Amino acid sequence: MRNYFVERLRRLAPIFIEPVEDLPPADPEQVVEFSREFLRAGTPAFRVIFYAMIFVLQAICLLVRGKSVYSLPPEEADEFIQSLYNHRFTALSTIPTILGTPMYMAHYNRDDIQEPLGFDIAAMREEAAAREVQR
Repeated sequence: MRNYFVERLRRLAPIFIEPVEDLPPADPEQVVEFSREFLRAGTPAFRVIFYAMIFVLQAICLLVRGKSVYSLPPEEADEFIQSLYNHRFTALSTIPTILGTPMYMAHYNRDDIQEPLGFDIAAMREEAAAREVQR
């Protein structure tokens, strides 16, 4: 992943992953590392679309808000992302969905996030290790 996209992901992580009461905040470095692996393991088509969506998000924000999404105050950036999620034009609502997929997966895959949500991580890992996959 090129440095341009690494920097963009670092800056987008806190915008997409809002702080929730008792949960730790987003870790931009962890999001970048997970996203790097996620995109490397995924299909080339998704990777191209993901990178394109970073540019599209920036362009739409510049057109609509007159500012970069990265320079918006947190409340305004959140409002902008929510407006895309809720947009009637489906193509616009897919932008935050595609960009958010690896970010949300990275954040909610953390043990310190899963435990307060009620997941018994040790039991789940033990159960997964006990299953034998056959093809």
